[in-house]
Amino acid sequence: MKIVIIGASGTIGSAVATALAAQHQLITLGRNSGDYHLDIADPCSIKKALKAIYEQHGAIDALICAAGSVAFKTFAQLDDQDWQLGLTNKLMGQINLVRIASDYLAADASITLTSGILAEENIVTGVSAGTVNAALHGFVTSVAPVMANKIRINCVCPTVLEESMDLYSDYFPGFVPVSAKKVAQAYLRSVLGINTGEILKVY
Repeated sequence: MKIVIIGASGTIGSAVATALAAQHQLITLGRNSGDYHLDIADPCSIKKALKAIYEQHGAIDALICAAGSVAFKTFAQLDDQDWQLGLTNKLMGQINLVRIASDYLAADASITLTSGILAEENIVTGVSAGTVNAALHGFVTSVAPVMANKIRINCVCPTVLEESMDLYSDYFPGFVPVSAKKVAQAYLRSVLGINTGEILKVY
């Protein structure tokens, strides 16, 4: 299977790549790393990268996005630029990825997006992230029934990672972290399974 992973150098993306590498052809993308470069916030960059992959490797069997940025600030601190970051990058970046990728995917291909636990749980600095993640869930469940060519789409929704607790423990007091290796299994379920329109929670 030919699998494209966006954000493959990140903690989740690298764990997913490790889980899939033995049996599948992986093509990695990142803003400054990977086989191809892509800025998820820029639709032109998305199209350029996916077109290049299609021309060199053919149709894509599975597309995974483990990338996307949001601002972690209190509601009072969030300014226009902070809101725009989450909306343009993590939300519309992934929506645009789905829109543009349809021209480069094989029939019966799968798309896996990434949200996070703040779609359902609250923290002091999580208003922007919660809004964006919840919107991603709404997008996935709404678009799944109307995807062309039997393309499946799911969203992995992980809690905070064990590997990231040094950075985020103060943001997520009392949350029980999970390993990136465990989170990666949800991506395998999405790519290798049969479900569509699912929010795959790893808490």
